[in-house]
Amino acid sequence: MGTMEKRKLNLSWNLNSWKNYKLLQQPIWPDKSIYESTINILHNYPSLIFPDQINKLKNRLVQVQDGKAFLLQGGECAESFNEFSEQSIKDKLKILFQMATIISYGASIDTVKIGRFAGQYAKPRTSLTETRNGITLPTFRGDAVNKVDFNLKARTPNPDRLLEAYHKSTATLNLIQPIIKNKFKNLKHFWNIEMLNHSKIYNRFDKTIKDVNKSLKFLNTISNDINLFSEKKFNEFYISHECLLLGYESALTRSYNSKFYNSSAHMVWLGDRTRQLNSAHVEYLSGIENPIGIKCGPNIDLSDLELIIKKINPLNEKGKIVLICRFGKKNIEKELPLIIKMISKNNFNVIWSCDPMHGNTYKYDNKYKTRNFNAITKELEIFFDIHYNSITKANGVHFELTPNDVTECVGGIRNIKESDLHLKYETSCDPRLNHEQSIELAFLITDLIKTKR
Repeated sequence: MGTMEKRKLNLSWNLNSWKNYKLLQQPIWPDKSIYESTINILHNYPSLIFPDQINKLKNRLVQVQDGKAFLLQGGECAESFNEFSEQSIKDKLKILFQMATIISYGASIDTVKIGRFAGQYAKPRTSLTETRNGITLPTFRGDAVNKVDFNLKARTPNPDRLLEAYHKSTATLNLIQPIIKNKFKNLKHFWNIEMLNHSKIYNRFDKTIKDVNKSLKFLNTISNDINLFSEKKFNEFYISHECLLLGYESALTRSYNSKFYNSSAHMVWLGDRTRQLNSAHVEYLSGIENPIGIKCGPNIDLSDLELIIKKINPLNEKGKIVLICRFGKKNIEKELPLIIKMISKNNFNVIWSCDPMHGNTYKYDNKYKTRNFNAITKELEIFFDIHYNSITKANGVHFELTPNDVTECVGGIRNIKESDLHLKYETSCDPRLNHEQSIELAFLITDLIKTKR
């Protein structure tokens, strides 16, 4: 047996080997016995996702890496139990399918759609605690762990919430295909976007809008009903979340034909705060077959990243690693070329995705975390420019967005100002793009694909 094959088998790895490594960003559960009992319950619960579906996504991501498709990944910063509803799921799907319609028919490229939902119920945090008016409590870590309400009972981590996260993820997943099939039958449904009547959109993206209209009219001459299900790839939808709560993730990891799959999602990603070479998260991810995203932030240690990629993808498989670059407008021109150089030197197979959200976050009035739409679009443009001028391709994008008409990110065609943030600031974590801002970005991405790929 060759060395690479031995590394692939990772004989030292098992479902619990991550417990021997440095564990980061985990809640402090008040009663370990109740927590362990909950993990055992999850271990016996049914899988949400099956190996053939995970392998299908890997094959689609190979097409993304080869430039035959474009990755569109987006959804909530953190899902909310309170906002869980069929309408909410429908609205999240609709906005991603609208964006995909614009990109697919405006840039003539297939899209691979991955939602940041049906499992995105936990968040890493900078601080273990939060202090208000002299009172210090555990920080809010997402609905899978505790509640956002600022009182001791709400902020105490509760293992029962892990079970609720599982059940809500299951319900969401069960609704996705029926919603697509019954509610989104016709592509014209996605193109009925009210904001297209806005003069600023037409003035800036006139050619792209005409290209999409031309494509849809052509399809309509073939069939009176532009049915999504006549295009099998277009109706595909996958789910993803950050691999954070390792007890939960390992409890839902299943063995099939001597390989291990995380059955809670098609794809999971390694966050910027848990991306350490000797971390429990890297150890866990090195043993599963799912596609893995790796968040790459400012001042990333390139030596560590090189070793992490080798550990997670020792056979250098295509469709396995998605590098999600989140540098910020100020840092991307310096940081991205260095990573490209290291990746090219090692001939690593990776998919290049841009997260223009996290690196452009700031606080207004010492109260509202926000992001400037102009900074977001600028980072995207620089991302495409750098890849266009190198031997690599801009393969995808990764956004935090909501279908709701919130005022959390400043700018966009409605020119939301910092003084407007209070009007509809609803996020419990990070600021999200609203519906109009997301659609505007889809047009920008379409133009970038046409001119910079």
